[in-house]
Amino acid sequence: LPALRTLGQSQSTYIVAEGPDGIYLIDQHAAHERVLFEHVVSNTASRQPQVQGLMEPVTVELDPSQRDLAETQAELIKQLGFLVEEFGGQAHILRGVPSMLPKGDYGQSFLEILDLMAEGGGFESWKERAAYSIACHGAIRAGKKLNESEMIELIRLLELCDQPHACPHGRPTMIHLSTTKLEKEFGR
Repeated sequence: LPALRTLGQSQSTYIVAEGPDGIYLIDQHAAHERVLFEHVVSNTASRQPQVQGLMEPVTVELDPSQRDLAETQAELIKQLGFLVEEFGGQAHILRGVPSMLPKGDYGQSFLEILDLMAEGGGFESWKERAAYSIACHGAIRAGKKLNESEMIELIRLLELCDQPHACPHGRPTMIHLSTTKLEKEFGR
């Protein structure tokens, strides 16, 4: 990516930035998903997850398919940053979560991430399925108002990505309106 200067936010969904060759509209959710995906892949490769311990453990009830997945992929789930133990029957205790998960109902987040992993999202490996699941669940949502420093930081992190132009699904993270295109549209 070229060096970008943040101009603002449109519709609480798109970051508007200026580059040396035009204007960029950045989808904040897709961009953040790409950043988190690459971060999770890197963390699981190094086996150093960033875990946020929970002051009060959360009990979750897993359905049979979730329980099978949690058992067969226990090591990967631990590498993601989930500290989970069997509690009896379908119940499990969640004692820690990946630090990148937004605050909220961590038990529900864990269940949704297991479901996303099971769906696959078009990814072959469990590692990529897991990274996608965390990234999708943890990414900034469309409609969230960002302040200038948050927009600048997201663009900076996107610039560091190996594949900054697409989210893990392949959707574009940005649209570029070149100076030539802008001049043509304005009849210059």
